[in-house]
Amino acid sequence: MNSKNYNIVDGFNTIAPAYDMANDAMTLGLHRLWRRALCKKALKFSPKNSQILDVATGTGDVIIGLFSDRSDIHVTGIDASEGMLNIAREKFKSKANLFQKNIELLLANGLSLPFLDNSFHTVTVCWGIRNIRPYSAALREIKRVLKPGGSVIILESGRPEFKIVRSLYNSYSKLLPFIGEKISKYKPAYQFYKASVDAFPSGKQFVAELYDAGFFNAKYETLGASIVYLYSAQKPAVK
Repeated sequence: MNSKNYNIVDGFNTIAPAYDMANDAMTLGLHRLWRRALCKKALKFSPKNSQILDVATGTGDVIIGLFSDRSDIHVTGIDASEGMLNIAREKFKSKANLFQKNIELLLANGLSLPFLDNSFHTVTVCWGIRNIRPYSAALREIKRVLKPGGSVIILESGRPEFKIVRSLYNSYSKLLPFIGEKISKYKPAYQFYKASVDAFPSGKQFVAELYDAGFFNAKYETLGASIVYLYSAQKPAVK
């Protein structure tokens, strides 16, 4: 498909009710473990009473994961899809005691974050940076709202580094639009997913993008036999 003509926000609004179920089916539930790795790394970089921003928060699972380990944090989640945020709000109703009111959800675009400079200790993005176009501008915007010395932690799909895994992934990824359609009844969203992952820089290439955006100490590790990448980088501290 021509991903340039695909409306990402409309797509997420359409698949929002089935989004979590589709993720379970397409990853055999492994997305939960990968998201958990992001949360643990984010909290490692977050001092006590941290202000954390979750960009492209979707149905809110990163926020739930963060609060599962820490109660001293305040998390703001933003997403451009009202449909996804509505699912998150429904989830949070049953977890009010977990959050202790230290949470805020906002409808907002990752290219124009509605926050002052130097507002957050940590920013997380889980399977979202690929969907914010251009992502280079999104990275600069994330850097703007981070406090000096703050960290960005990004979890994203990518093309596998290992040749044998890449061959298996290429075969399996062709099935994803059909699995997604079966569950969500909306095939274009998952056709876009495959096309966008294939076009997105991963590993060392995305680390270079982080450096170009002004971050330092940019690193990555692979998860799930290198079909998922976990990135971390810091905003330079004021000298």
